[in-house]
Amino acid sequence: MVSYKRILDLHCSGRNNTQVSAETGYDRVTIRSTLAKAEERGLLPTAWTDMSEDELRKLFRKKQEPKQGYLEIDLEWVHRELSDPHVTVNLLHEEYQQKAAAEGLKAYSRTQFFTRYHAFSSTVKYSAKTKAKPGSSVELDFAGDLVHYTNPLLHTRVSAVLFVATLTFSKLTYVEAIESQSAVCFAHATMNALDWFGGTCRFLRPDNTKAAVILHSKHEVALLNELFRELAVHYHTGVVPAPAYTPKAKPNVEDNVYNSYSRILAPLRHCTFYSLGQLNEALWSQCETFNNEPFKKNKDWSRRMLFEAEERRMLSQLPATKFEVRMRATATVRDNCHALCRLDGYYYSVPWQARAERVVFRLGALDVQIYAESGQFLYCHKRGSNPYDRYVTEPSHLPSHIRQYVYASPGLFRDRAAGVGDAVLRIIDRLFCIADDQGKVPEVEYETAKGILGLARPTKKHQGRCARNLEEACRRLLLLHPNPCVRIGYRTVLNAVDDVIEEQRAAQAKEFMTKSLGEGSLMDLLGGGR
Repeated sequence: MVSYKRILDLHCSGRNNTQVSAETGYDRVTIRSTLAKAEERGLLPTAWTDMSEDELRKLFRKKQEPKQGYLEIDLEWVHRELSDPHVTVNLLHEEYQQKAAAEGLKAYSRTQFFTRYHAFSSTVKYSAKTKAKPGSSVELDFAGDLVHYTNPLLHTRVSAVLFVATLTFSKLTYVEAIESQSAVCFAHATMNALDWFGGTCRFLRPDNTKAAVILHSKHEVALLNELFRELAVHYHTGVVPAPAYTPKAKPNVEDNVYNSYSRILAPLRHCTFYSLGQLNEALWSQCETFNNEPFKKNKDWSRRMLFEAEERRMLSQLPATKFEVRMRATATVRDNCHALCRLDGYYYSVPWQARAERVVFRLGALDVQIYAESGQFLYCHKRGSNPYDRYVTEPSHLPSHIRQYVYASPGLFRDRAAGVGDAVLRIIDRLFCIADDQGKVPEVEYETAKGILGLARPTKKHQGRCARNLEEACRRLLLLHPNPCVRIGYRTVLNAVDDVIEEQRAAQAKEFMTKSLGEGSLMDLLGGGR
């Protein structure tokens, strides 16, 4: 954009048009035109110095002469009417046409109407006062300057970030000093602000801080931080971030950021605080004093009075349960079916099917939720607390062969045997009872019990093995050895299972021969054939 004051200043200082063009970068046609307009209006040599750049631009702008017989467009009226959100340019053009017809004049076309208004609005910028409704929104922002407190042990200054929240209608303000601009601190501060207000609004309006917004383009719905999105869902409110580089989209909190410096922090400038809690107590006390101060233009009202009278009853009720802020971390499941949560340094077990996959930890105060990268919930562990054992394991997450090795016990073998049948359970139980009576440790029977239970699974070489055959073999052995003091070992059970399988095969062969060849014997059939 041409700076008329700079051109006139260089011209009056004695420079010619070529020198002015070299210093400003404008072409000589523009410079000659500017000097001609200034001389024509009597602004040279010094009258132009009392005028602003906007006044000179308005004076030098080429005026559009109305066509003969056409009604001139009142562009000031058009711009003023468009401050109403329900009014459109099309509606104003229709009203303009009706007015022109009533006065017996021609009306500019819709294209000319739009073109002239666009040229006017791009030169003269206006702003309109937006009317907020009670309980509509909360504006959130960080103050640019840091606040400080003193570490009582090291006697050093510790920096903190000032969080500011303002209700759009009553302008009631909440401030809090937090450790950083992280998503966790921002979520905690937002929750404290809503609790302090005593309710929630229709939507929250933060700026584009990464603590709340990951991506926000001009014409797309903002992509929110996962933690802040869950907070909004919990409080049944929406999130409408302000457009980037548009502080006017949240003017109340921007104004109160400045007020927090002059009306809240300035009175505390001579105070020394030795913890973040002490600093916040002083900030909240000073903030309440600020909210009770009367408005500058309306001395009968204050922020607190307006909030209590108009806005408190319009806030939505807070949820019955407090939102739990969970920190997020990712990890890869290791070969031992555990993944390291770097937030607390513990290894948490994951179902073995997820080995070598990426998982997401959601760390709470008491538990840890684990999700697959696709969002599927996997398991919820209690937080690790043993300083000597960094592994938190759910036995069912391990493969069965690992579980048998790591968590082997008489109880585990009894439970597995009970799943096969009562006879198998009695034989397994007899093994451990005899070992206990003989003063032996139960581990001496682990391999025997494991071998007996393994006979319930078929193999490539022994397809006839199954839980039913194992149960039948054990039933026969119990009938053969009813004395509970007689130990029935693996080899005995194996021979009994093989006998059951052979009997089944013989019975199946006999049944097949009977169905295929009839009641006669094979020799009778061969003799009849001759």
